[in-house]
Amino acid sequence: MVNQKRVVDNFIEMVKISSPSKKERKMADYLTKVLNGLGLEVSEDNAGEIIGGDCGNITGFLKSNSKNKKTILLSAHMDTVVPCEAIFPKIENDIIKTDGTSVLGGDDKAGVAAILELLRVIKEDKLEHPNLLIIFSIAEEMGLLGANVFDISKYNIRYGIVLDNASKPGRIVVEASSLAHGKLRITGKAAHAGLAPEKGINAFLVASKAVGALRLGKVDFETTANIGAVHGGEAYNIVMPELEMLYEARSQNKQKLDELLKETFDIFEKACKDEGAKFTHDVKIIANSFALDENEEIIESIQKIMKKLSLPFEKTKSSGVSDANIYNNKNIPTINMAIGTSKVHTVEEFISIEDLVMDAKILVEFIKNYED
Repeated sequence: MVNQKRVVDNFIEMVKISSPSKKERKMADYLTKVLNGLGLEVSEDNAGEIIGGDCGNITGFLKSNSKNKKTILLSAHMDTVVPCEAIFPKIENDIIKTDGTSVLGGDDKAGVAAILELLRVIKEDKLEHPNLLIIFSIAEEMGLLGANVFDISKYNIRYGIVLDNASKPGRIVVEASSLAHGKLRITGKAAHAGLAPEKGINAFLVASKAVGALRLGKVDFETTANIGAVHGGEAYNIVMPELEMLYEARSQNKQKLDELLKETFDIFEKACKDEGAKFTHDVKIIANSFALDENEEIIESIQKIMKKLSLPFEKTKSSGVSDANIYNNKNIPTINMAIGTSKVHTVEEFISIEDLVMDAKILVEFIKNYED
């Protein structure tokens, strides 16, 4: 059975391991050791080399000990957003949080903790189980980079569960948006801002004309767009020669996203042409949307478990993306399961012990009640 103290201790141990995107080496080594100790076939791919990180995706394969030889995918990501160099978790009133100087890292180490506890219970209680493929991915927070390059084609996977949704256990994401992001660049021309400003082309001025025509924020009920950061300029007295913006757009409708991106690029092209500047970008779609059929086997299976555990079951759509986007678009029906994290990506992030333990209980009950 699920051991609450062990789950909490394991979670706290893991969140203390710094693992920002592309710097997950210590976490990868930790998980490799744990998975080996639990008897899994462990491997690390070359995703780190491909994306410029210090380690690859860590996978563990646990062979079936029953007549059922189909494979189930369980996945969570190793990386966390910053600040995460030094994390000091504490427990107050059965809530796990930090001292306020960093994120907690429950996104997604709560998911990792649940999977590890499942594996421990399987070993201790000698539970029958199908083949289990465990994927602990890298650089999810930078755009699902690890999962995107993972070669999953050699596994015959029935369906998958990603543990990475920031809401109360009982909810599963069955539909998620497409996401595009990247940099928009305007190249103008430097000149002395006091002596000869007319000889320059101010990249900021060009950008302001373009941005004013953009559709940003909530574009419609299923589409959003945002400029999250702007960088440019060199000095007070130099006409800004170049400006760069971090841009993203999301939509649950792929056609709408394509049309919005084209519209955005056309607006910048025109503004730059009118002012004699140059426009370039590296914006690309990093995750395609997915929508599971309501009768999908994994949905029906997990719904039974939620009911058994007296959890309020809810199917939902999300404007966020996760590794589930990647797996679904590789023809593996995959849900993204809520794990109880709150205020993720902030220094106020927290998770209750009850929800943390419930994550593991859901997986254990799922395996106990697994049907061919």
